[in-house]
Amino acid sequence: MGRILLTLGLLIGFSRAAGVASFAVVVHPSNPITGLRLRELQAMFGGVTKQWEHGPKVVLIERQPESPSFRFLMGRLLNTSASEYKRNLASIEFKGETPVTLKVLNSEATACKYMFYVPGAIALVETSSLSTPECGQLKVVRIEGKLPAEDGYRLR
Repeated sequence: MGRILLTLGLLIGFSRAAGVASFAVVVHPSNPITGLRLRELQAMFGGVTKQWEHGPKVVLIERQPESPSFRFLMGRLLNTSASEYKRNLASIEFKGETPVTLKVLNSEATACKYMFYVPGAIALVETSSLSTPECGQLKVVRIEGKLPAEDGYRLR
């Protein structure tokens, strides 16, 4: 437990000290995944990957369009607009493929709270949210082998 708190402190301290918005990918604590490649993360949020390697459906947890995490998801991670993103997700179902499971929630705390009850859930949250009780209980996933406090982390 002490190791988790130390990591959390480093993650939050770094993002605040640097003055740079940083985002973390979080999953349910039971999810065995520890890291993802950027392209795997893009495939999940883009609706291409709909199931985890270990079985459960991927459940995308997103914030409202005006939130920093949603704007980062659209502009930096997926390089698309919100309307184009919605069209892409709708076209998946239109083609007869399994639709994307998506839940849009109104706050980071609500998103994290919801995720705790959904083992297949994945979300992009502001690193500063990891200090809240709701988000602090989730697992932070390495992206390209790095955590938010490490040099070269790609979600800033």
